[in-house]
Parts: sequence; structure tokens; C-alpha cells
Amino acid sequence: MYKTKFTSIILISFFLLPGCFEAPIEEDNDVFFGIDIDSKDVPMFTLINENSTEFNLTEFEGKVVVISFVFTRCPDVCPVVVQSLKWLSQQFPEEYHSELEILAITVDPWLDTPEAMGQWKENMSADWNFLSWDVDPDNDGTFNPEEVWVMEDVWGAFNVGLQTYKANEENNTGTSARHHPYEYFVDHSTSTFILDKNLKQRVEWMDLDWVPELVVKDVRILLDE
Repeated sequence: MYKTKFTSIILISFFLLPGCFEAPIEEDNDVFFGIDIDSKDVPMFTLINENSTEFNLTEFEGKVVVISFVFTRCPDVCPVVVQSLKWLSQQFPEEYHSELEILAITVDPWLDTPEAMGQWKENMSADWNFLSWDVDPDNDGTFNPEEVWVMEDVWGAFNVGLQTYKANEENNTGTSARHHPYEYFVDHSTSTFILDKNLKQRVEWMDLDWVPELVVKDVRILLDE
């Protein structure tokens, strides 16, 4: 009888100990204020900038890189994105260009020639690389699908949704048009990506969801890594 009573007291005391048999607490792995990306690799792509000079992403290794996808004929979101990025660069007067870089990649290589990108860059008063690719190297008005694929590989790495369609058509025609799509528009998803110093994707901000002060904090986190 005493043995049974003593055993019961031990068991009751055991269950009353603080912390015993509590469900494990799951750690919150979210580090950033934007959408966290689990160190996703990107191809070390080579494109041409507004000066017709080849640019390879490896040139920015060791820096935090902010990448946006835009096109020069964009009537609404893209100009806002460029101005937001300009503001962002101004928040890092010491780090910008030394530790922080910005890139703009076109989603309209059919018309965004280096000359067009350069003019748009000047109009926007931006000071970073605007990248495109020559999808008609023969200048015969017929687009080489292999050259278009150069751009599609980059878009795919960042999950950029992109479709081209003619002004008088309701249905989109896809992204790999071999012939010049006259009088066409571009419909694309709008996100800005932040790469860490190892050039891995770490943060995504949907461009219409930007909270400027929080984007600054995300960049600061990566600069301090």
C-alpha cells in the first residue's frame, strides 16, 4: 500500500515539473520582411547592357544585388519600380556600388535594344545596368529562337511569368515569337529579387507590395551577413 502511494506521488510530481512533456516549439525560419527564399541558385548569366557591353553576373560576386524585371514601353508599374530602386540606393550612400548593386533586366528583348535601354535609363535618371540581349543578330527581322532562349533561361531562373500579345487579341501568344511581334504588348509578373553576396536568391518583393522601409531592412540584413 505504501509502495503504491509513494509511486503515485513520484508520477504526479514528474508531470508537474516545468517544461515536461511540452510540445516542441517550432522555430520561425523567416528572416526577412519580404518573401524568404531558401538560398536558390541562379545561373551566372551573360547579357548586354545599355552600352552594348557584355555583362556577367559574376562581376557582382561579393555584393548584395537587387534585380528587377522591366521593359521600356511599360506604361505603369516599371517606372514606379525604377523610382523605388533609385530611392533604395539613396538609403545606402556608403554601400551603394561598393557593397550593393542594382540590375534591371528587360522582359521585352524584341524592342529593348541597348539604345532603347540607354535612352530609358537616361529618362529615368538611373545609374545601374539595364540588361537585354540581341535576339536578331542578323538584323533580318526574324528572331533567332536560340537567342530568345538566352533571355528565357534568365526569366525562368526567377520564375518570371511573361506573355506577349497583340493589341487587338485577347489571347496571349507566348514568349518565343520567332518573327517580330508588331504592335504587341508584354504582360509579366512583377517582382524584385535580392541576392546575397554569394549571388543566391534570398528575398522576393512583389513590386506592388513594396514597403520601402522594410525593403531597406532586408538589404541591411544581407549586407551584415
